[in-house]
Amino acid sequence: MKTTTKQGLVAAAWLLTLFGVIGGALLWQRQVRRPKQPIAAITVGSTTRLPTVLLLDAKTTSEQRRQFAAGLQRNNGSQSILNAKVTTHGHVSFSGQFKDYDTRPCLQLILPTKTASLKQQAVWLKKGLEQAQKALKFKQFNLVSYGTGGLVATTYLEEPTGAPQPKHLVAIATPFNGTSLRLNNNETTPVKRANQTNGLESLIAKQLNIKTKIRVMLIAGQAKGQSNGDGVVPIQSALAGQTIYRPIVKDYQQAVLNTWRASHTGMYDSWKLANLIQNFIN
Repeated sequence: MKTTTKQGLVAAAWLLTLFGVIGGALLWQRQVRRPKQPIAAITVGSTTRLPTVLLLDAKTTSEQRRQFAAGLQRNNGSQSILNAKVTTHGHVSFSGQFKDYDTRPCLQLILPTKTASLKQQAVWLKKGLEQAQKALKFKQFNLVSYGTGGLVATTYLEEPTGAPQPKHLVAIATPFNGTSLRLNNNETTPVKRANQTNGLESLIAKQLNIKTKIRVMLIAGQAKGQSNGDGVVPIQSALAGQTIYRPIVKDYQQAVLNTWRASHTGMYDSWKLANLIQNFIN
């Protein structure tokens, strides 16, 4: 009986010691991990904040915009996603706001949907970026474009106006050389001079205005089951911008996205595309 009692006391003592060690460890972790001040009280400076500005195709739906922004934000935690709508008069209206602690927020820039020249759309893009920088307090930004948005972005970068310049430019499924299967194939090589459209030739003619420090990535889609790139833009056309950027910028990259979700409209919710962009801009 005495032996049993003694064993019970020893076991109880060991349990108390074990609980004490575990409790102390948890308390220590809590103290170490506890922020010195509430996260919401930390204010990010304009030089620290680096938004990703989205310039998508004019035909992109609001749901596709939401899917694409959400995909890009997947690895960034709780960061704000705002909209900035530009009118034909250059006025910009914002919906939402950046939180004080946002370092990698997302800004969707929506240009007027009416038919306009690339040069006019580039003017609207400049207005949108200038007002966004002033209102949302940031200096550097990344510019991610899709479809014809890549043509607008390239036209913008070729205008010698001293406008805000992105740190990175990503152009996805952009028809730099149109969508003709006669002029483009599914090769990653540059378009031959004889097959270059007037639009591509015009962009090549102004390439020297592009700042050399901008890092550029062009992305083409090769959807499984499609013989024409993403089904709309041939691979060669999506990568035809290499003739514009490769001789100018110090860092040029290009990639072909191979997946079932690489159709022209399906890429909006492709996690492979989101990861490809994040790895490049980060």
